[in-house]
Amino acid sequence: MRTRRTIAFPLAALVLLLALATTGGAAPSGDRELTVLVPAEFPTLDTHETVSGDQSTVQYHVFSRLYTLDERMKPQPDLFTSESLSKDGTTWTYELRPNVVFHDGTPLNAEAVKYSYERMMKSKGSQRALFALIKEVRAESPTRLVLVTSAPSPSLRNNLGHAASGIVSPAADRRLGDGFGLRPVGAGPYRLQEWVKGSHILLARHDRYYGARPYFDRILFKFVTDATTRTLLINTGQADVALRVQPIDIPRLQANRGLRVGRISGRNIFFQLKTSKGPFSDVKVRWAANHAVDKQAIIERVLFGAGEPARSLVESVDGSTPVGFYQYDVERAKTLLRQAGAEGAKVLLLSPTTRYQSDAEVSQAVAGYLRQAGFDVQVRVLGDWPAYVAAVTRGEFDLYMLGWGGSTGDPDNPFRRLFHTSVAGKLWNVGGYRNAQIDRLIEQGGSEFDPSRRAKIYADLQRTVWREAPWLFLYRLSTFIVSKAEIQGIKVLPGTEMPYFWLAQR
Repeated sequence: MRTRRTIAFPLAALVLLLALATTGGAAPSGDRELTVLVPAEFPTLDTHETVSGDQSTVQYHVFSRLYTLDERMKPQPDLFTSESLSKDGTTWTYELRPNVVFHDGTPLNAEAVKYSYERMMKSKGSQRALFALIKEVRAESPTRLVLVTSAPSPSLRNNLGHAASGIVSPAADRRLGDGFGLRPVGAGPYRLQEWVKGSHILLARHDRYYGARPYFDRILFKFVTDATTRTLLINTGQADVALRVQPIDIPRLQANRGLRVGRISGRNIFFQLKTSKGPFSDVKVRWAANHAVDKQAIIERVLFGAGEPARSLVESVDGSTPVGFYQYDVERAKTLLRQAGAEGAKVLLLSPTTRYQSDAEVSQAVAGYLRQAGFDVQVRVLGDWPAYVAAVTRGEFDLYMLGWGGSTGDPDNPFRRLFHTSVAGKLWNVGGYRNAQIDRLIEQGGSEFDPSRRAKIYADLQRTVWREAPWLFLYRLSTFIVSKAEIQGIKVLPGTEMPYFWLAQR
């Protein structure tokens, strides 16, 4: 099986409306730089540690993976030329591309992949779960890699295409130790040239990259935390691309003929409810919360239209099924509370700020709706994301805001991490949701290779979870990316909100 990079994508497969073009042929050399405005700096670029949002965008440029995800979130070969799977579905054998080198000139061979996967399996990073079923990695020759899983895993291909599954240079990792995250070395289309803390990250083209030669010699990621400033810079031509532009600024930018505005349907936003104890341990109270909140009004008045009501759990993965909608009905919410004997129930709502679009404002609106239905709501807002995660981990909430997208494109990853009893009380099932039927469905779906049978299993799972309402379901968020009209070839995978620029050109 020959491998290639996808260099074009059908717009029908994406919600991205940038009318982006394909790139082709070898890019001319020269002094070509792309300036991208990102809303926040990140603590590390270590592919095996914290992976989220815009951080992943940079990591995808620096690191290569065994698979790449195409425009439909389907895994395609990247670092290998052939694969085979044993009859029992547990032994994967790969023939790797020959002559692939890292940015430091050392070889990316089977030993390097083995080193990287074993490193990830020992990692304390939140994405370690992607490797949970891998029990053995063998390098049988420089180009032959064997993975053995503890059970059949149809999601493995997708997991190995995730941002957290990058292949690191063993030599660089051993040399740099804890400093690797600040000076990462991969084999992707770009290498780290400079990281000025508080200012920018500069990537330079990897001239020995095995795939299509990128058009831009350098990509400059500038940290611009203030949304108004990002809008000003892109609107006045001082940048090529701006990420996560505020919805309120979109009409003004759409009026600029020199710009192109793209809308991306991304992650689902919801409040996870503490089902293990307290008011939300009663399903009627959970139903009451879902009927109490007018999601459409929040989308229109707080998000300025940047979203759509959630119809399922995670809507950007294979097998996602529309399973329902809790209509806004405050009288029904009051009745359910009364039936549960929970009128005036005291609940602590925990909210981040600046993590998701208008998150603190949405939280205040949700609290207001819950109060109208008869809840006694206290709101706690934490601006520091690590402090927020720590408070969530300690269980200091009755409901807390969370966003989840389909970063692997496969349903096993989100459903197993959000709903399985084995992670009840842990990230990201801190609410303690437990259901033996859901556990069985997760296990069945996680080992079923037949697409139609797998889809039915996950549809049953989603309907059951929706009825049990361990979340206060809100909306699927839309984010905006704005670029100069002359920039073409930006790629965004559905549901990830993460753009890729190695195929872009001016």
